Amino acid sequence: MRRTVLLIVIICFVLSCDRYPDPSVKALVDYSFNFQISQGMKFFAGECVSDSVGFRVVNYVDPVRDTVKVIFEISKGDGTITVQSANTDKNGLTSTGWKLGSGSFEQILRAKTYDLSGKYLTSTDLVEYGFRNDVWDTCTLSPDGNIMGMVADTVNKVTFMVANGTLYKQGERYYLWEPVNDPALVSPRTINMDRNGVIYVTIWTGELVKSTDHGVSWKTCTKPFPDRPYYIYLYVSNDNNVWVFQWDHNTRFSKDGGITWNDAGSNLSSYGYGNVFRLKDGSLLFHGSNCCSLNRSFDDGLTWTKIETPGYSIKLFVNDKDEIFIVTQENGITIYKSTDYCSTFKSVISVSPEWGTSDNDNIFNKWGNFYYVLIPGWGILKSADLTHYEEYWYNSNLRDLFIDHNGDLIAKDQSSNTVYYRKNSGK
Repeated sequence: MRRTVLLIVIICFVLSCDRYPDPSVKALVDYSFNFQISQGMKFFAGECVSDSVGFRVVNYVDPVRDTVKVIFEISKGDGTITVQSANTDKNGLTSTGWKLGSGSFEQILRAKTYDLSGKYLTSTDLVEYGFRNDVWDTCTLSPDGNIMGMVADTVNKVTFMVANGTLYKQGERYYLWEPVNDPALVSPRTINMDRNGVIYVTIWTGELVKSTDHGVSWKTCTKPFPDRPYYIYLYVSNDNNVWVFQWDHNTRFSKDGGITWNDAGSNLSSYGYGNVFRLKDGSLLFHGSNCCSLNRSFDDGLTWTKIETPGYSIKLFVNDKDEIFIVTQENGITIYKSTDYCSTFKSVISVSPEWGTSDNDNIFNKWGNFYYVLIPGWGILKSADLTHYEEYWYNSNLRDLFIDHNGDLIAKDQSSNTVYYRKNSGK
């Protein structure tokens, strides 16, 4: 009997303690800790995130009387702060100013919290990003991490990209992207631009959409393949003709900006989507997306003659001097040059990538007096004449390279969510 009474007393005491906890004992679960500013914002290195980065602590058990000590510190990025230590006010708030450094792209401000007895509670991180000059910054943010294509108009100072089934326009800074909302742009797939600044976009439904006013307005062209309900591939040749491809249809081209369409020679369809160039003698040169498909036409694309190439050719480029370059799979990757309309070829450089792909159309990129040549699985070469090369950036993860209208380089990783930005201060 006595033991039963003692057990009841103990149970009641325990229940009473649970119901009326000791106010001097604080559990972490009773708190919330939050910076009063958005995570993941983009700035230039050296910029001030804010003169007053707010931090709030709420004690749900005693929200009015409880005060918390906050110690601010730079965890990453070598930036500076204006307040190192402060107590929260009656609303649970305190703040510090934060200026980003240049020691890293990702920069972290940390808030360590203690109760007034000195007991450590927890730490909370605020992560922002500071873009730097003359280095490659690795960005895994959306939407640029999912870029599929880009065009840059250096005359009208605009850059557009396709990512995540959306068309984006570059904002005031090279790392800012604003979605373009237009009813004609239904899940964009590919993008290209002619030499007059007319932008063409293919969309999921198999339509071709274009803008003649640098992206202000968009209109739908005549459908290239009327019976094709899904996406198609697009390429604009250097004579401003628009070429469209789909494996189960004849290759077609338009000379009037997508109003009317003509069938190219039927043998091109088996070579898939590719690169097309008009040579100075009026002939056309074409290379498809599969191996060894270099062809030439002397009758404006109606018939084609296959050209034998050294190695296993996968890509074609023609510069303004009518010098012809083919990328081959010989000895890893070898680039050949021809100055006599493909009668002969001369090897100009070979590299050994860790992996390869032919599923990209922007290997040759030019800015100013230099070409930046992307070799998937190897990295970027730099050349003034495409005959003599220097290593610009060795990175075996790269698969694409783009340059915006200001000359900023944006390289795409082989992963689905990573790009690398580089702004050269000396360009």
